[in-house]
Amino acid sequence: MKTRKKQIKVKVKGTEILPSQLSAKQQKEADKEFSDFRLNQLGKMTEKEKVYSRILQIKYTMEEYFKSDTYDAKYSFSHFLREYIHSINKKDNEFSKEISLHFTQLSRILNNKEEPGKKIFVRLELHSNNWIPALYWYRVLEKKRELEIINDKSLRSAEKKRVKSVIA
Repeated sequence: MKTRKKQIKVKVKGTEILPSQLSAKQQKEADKEFSDFRLNQLGKMTEKEKVYSRILQIKYTMEEYFKSDTYDAKYSFSHFLREYIHSINKKDNEFSKEISLHFTQLSRILNNKEEPGKKIFVRLELHSNNWIPALYWYRVLEKKRELEIINDKSLRSAEKKRVKSVIA
């Protein structure tokens, strides 16, 4: 009985791409060719397109993070805010003026000394031209609060004393 290999055709803008078995040397050449193509395409992008691309990358990373079941301290609100400020090529001081936030308050937020309020979430949404919704900023911050509630044993024991009866 002969087995036949199925070829899967993928159409990308009028071209067909057939999967193939490449040798290590051919794969390396193909990777280099793709890398050159990608760098060429990046070089053709305007600064506005690059900023938009970086902002979307932040947005999708935020979305993936707050939909996941795990908390990662690396992905704090301040991390995403730093990434956002960096992606739009602004200095902290310049950015704080653009969203009418005192520089020291921005510094406290960026250094996890203060949590932002809902006004700041809305300002960030408006500043990003609605590319990153205020709710995304809020959900990232809530991820930290979820972990605090789950792991705060002292709060649980203190509040347990105040509950007079429990549902059977």
